[in-house]
Amino acid sequence: MEELIDGPHRSKLTFVASPESTEPIELDRLRRVREPVSRSKSGVQGKVADVASGRSRHAESQNELNAFRVLLATAHPDAWQEQPFRLEYHRDGAKHRYTPDILVVWGANREVVEVKEDSEAEKPENQARFALIRELLAEHGYLFRLWKRSEICAEPRLTNVSLILRYRCVDVSAAEHERIRRAFSSAPELSLRTVCETPGKTVPSVLRLVLDGTLHINWWEPFGLDARVSIAPIGRQVWPFPHPAPSRRQFQEAGCR
Repeated sequence: MEELIDGPHRSKLTFVASPESTEPIELDRLRRVREPVSRSKSGVQGKVADVASGRSRHAESQNELNAFRVLLATAHPDAWQEQPFRLEYHRDGAKHRYTPDILVVWGANREVVEVKEDSEAEKPENQARFALIRELLAEHGYLFRLWKRSEICAEPRLTNVSLILRYRCVDVSAAEHERIRRAFSSAPELSLRTVCETPGKTVPSVLRLVLDGTLHINWWEPFGLDARVSIAPIGRQVWPFPHPAPSRRQFQEAGCR
């Protein structure tokens, strides 16, 4: 079902909701506004498994694949959608359409994301176009972010993301979750080795809780058994990261997801 949301006179947004949705637009029920396409003959099409939402995310380039992986591992948003809507506007007497790559939502914070090669992002014509798009989206209550390849693929975060996403299907039992919670009850930050040195707490389960956002690592340090694990975000907080960060009490009260 396609629903049209009229905005300010300068532009309008078109969303596509899931067939079962009969309510006004719900961000967790959005669908892509168009099917995945390859942007060139050598372009990449791929999927990333989003276990939390029980679906696959379709990427149209290698940059998008990596962007989706970083989002899945580090962002913990309330909702996100690839190819989320179509923006229609007029410029210089001509009608234009723009479909962003990603919409990411944390509470009332809604960020529209365009994934671009650094060289493309720096072209004057693209900068002028995205400046206008930023203004138009702001009128609808959306922030706009140009996410460059150099930012998405920055190391060691991308390598850490690829490693830790291997544990997204781990099932953490309620008993093990409680044992891990107790390990952090007296020390808010421990090494991974320390957490798992006693029976009943395993590395896969700890890393699964990192993916949940219950525990945190420093994405900007090479990851290993001596890596720090914390109940609060540590290290440089580089977009995307959750807003706000979970509190110690929230961790202690959290159950296994």
